[in-house]
Amino acid sequence: MDKPKLFPADKILLGVLAIVVIAVPTLFIVLSFFNYPSADDFCYAAKARQLGFIGAQAFWYENWSGRYTLNLVWTAFMLSGDIFQIYRFPPIALLLSTWLSTCFLIARIVRGHFSTPLILLLGGVGTVLFIAGVPDPAQTFYWLGGSFTYQIANILFLFLLGLLIWRETTADNNGLRISIFFLSSLSVITIIGLNEISLLLTDAILCGGALHAVWLRRDSRAFWLALLLIAAGATIISVLAPGNYQRYVGFEHDAQLRPASWLAALLYLPWTALRLLYWLSNVGLWASALILLVTTFHFARARLYIAGKFKRSWLALPVLWITTLFMLNAIGFLINKYPLPERAESVVWLLFLLGWYPSFIIIAHFLIGDKIPLNDRHLVRSATVLLIISLLGTPDIFEAYKDVYRGYRYAQEMHERVNAIQAAKIRGETKIIVSSLSRPPRTFFATDLATDPQNPRNRCLSQYYEVESITLGPPE
Repeated sequence: MDKPKLFPADKILLGVLAIVVIAVPTLFIVLSFFNYPSADDFCYAAKARQLGFIGAQAFWYENWSGRYTLNLVWTAFMLSGDIFQIYRFPPIALLLSTWLSTCFLIARIVRGHFSTPLILLLGGVGTVLFIAGVPDPAQTFYWLGGSFTYQIANILFLFLLGLLIWRETTADNNGLRISIFFLSSLSVITIIGLNEISLLLTDAILCGGALHAVWLRRDSRAFWLALLLIAAGATIISVLAPGNYQRYVGFEHDAQLRPASWLAALLYLPWTALRLLYWLSNVGLWASALILLVTTFHFARARLYIAGKFKRSWLALPVLWITTLFMLNAIGFLINKYPLPERAESVVWLLFLLGWYPSFIIIAHFLIGDKIPLNDRHLVRSATVLLIISLLGTPDIFEAYKDVYRGYRYAQEMHERVNAIQAAKIRGETKIIVSSLSRPPRTFFATDLATDPQNPRNRCLSQYYEVESITLGPPE
C-alpha cells in the first residue's frame, strides 16, 4: 500500500476535514461538563457505600448479572469521589479512547504505510462517523449505566482487533507475540464481563479466527485456540451467574407491555432490515467508502484477484458480516421480545462500521472491478467534500449544537434539584418532591424520575439519599 500523494487542493481538503474531526468530538466533550447521574447510577453508588467494594461485587453477581467487569468498574468509580463532581469525566475519557482505539486499529491495518497525522485523521473520521450513527449518544457516552456497559466494550473490541491483526501480520518475534497474547487475553476477559452482546461478538470473532487458522495450518493456531479457551472460561463465569437468572425472572413481573412471541418473531426481520437501511442513509458512509475504494484499488486488486479473475471466496466476508448483524439483533427479540435497547445497539453499529468498508470494497470489485476509476482526484475530492458536509450535518451532531444551551440550563436545574433534596433532608423530610425539568437536552440526557415513588429510577435515588421516597412534581 503506497503512501498517498497529495496536491495543494488535497491538503486544503484534508485540513478542513481535520478541523471537522477535531471540532465534533470537542463539542461532545464540552457537553460532558453539563452531565449528571441518573437511574442505576444511584443504585450502584448506594450499594457501594453500603457494602464496600468486595461486598458490592458479590451482591451484583448474585442478584443482578454476571457482568463482572461492569460491576467492578462501576463500583470503583462510585467509590472514587462525589458522584456529582466526578460524573463529567467518564464521557471525556470514552470519547478520547474511542478515537485512540480507532487509530490503533487503523495503524495495525496500514502497517506503517501511513503517517501518524494521517492515521490520527482517519481515526477521527471513524470516531465522528461512529458518534453520528449511534442510536442514542446519551446512553453511549454520558449515562454510565450505558457507557460503562457498552462503550468500554466497544473501545476494547477495537483494541483487540488491532492486536489480532498485529499478531497475524507483523508480529515476528516471540517477545512481541507473548505481549500480544497477554494483552489480547486481558481484553477478551474484560470485554466478556461487560455485556452479553459484546460477549457473543467476541466469541464469534475468536471462533472464526481459530477455525481459519486451524484450516490453513497457520503458525498462529495455538494463539487463537488459547484465546478461544480463555473466552469460553470467561463466558461460563458470566453466563452462569445467579444474578442473570434473577434478572430474567424479573422480566415476567415488570410492568412493561411485551408482544407475543409469534409477533416478536414476525417483527424481527423487517425491524432489523429497516435499521440497516437507516444506517445506510448516512451519506458519509458512502462518501468515505468511495474514497477508500479508489485509493486502495491496486492494493485490493492484488489480493482479491487471481490471474485477473475475482476470487469469489472473498464474498464470504460480506455474508458473514450481514449474518452476524442479524444474529446480534435477534438477541433482543429472543430474550426480551423487543429490539435491543439503544445503548446495546451501539455494539451492532460498531460492527456495521467495521464490516462496511471491506464489504463495500469486495462487492464493488466483484460487480464493477474493471470499471473503477483509478487516480480520479476529482472523484476523491468531490467525495471528500461530501464527507465533510455529511459529518457536520448528521442529526446527532446537529442536535449537539443545540444542546450546548440546553445543557447549560439543564445543569443549572439539576444543581438546584440536588440542593433542594439536601435541604429537605436537613429539615427532616422523608418524602421529597422535586421539580420537573423544563426541556432536557437530547444528546446527553438519558432518563429522569417518575411521579411513581416505586419506579426503579426513583427507588435508586431514594436509596442513595437514604430517604423514604423522592418523586417528580410539576415544573416550578
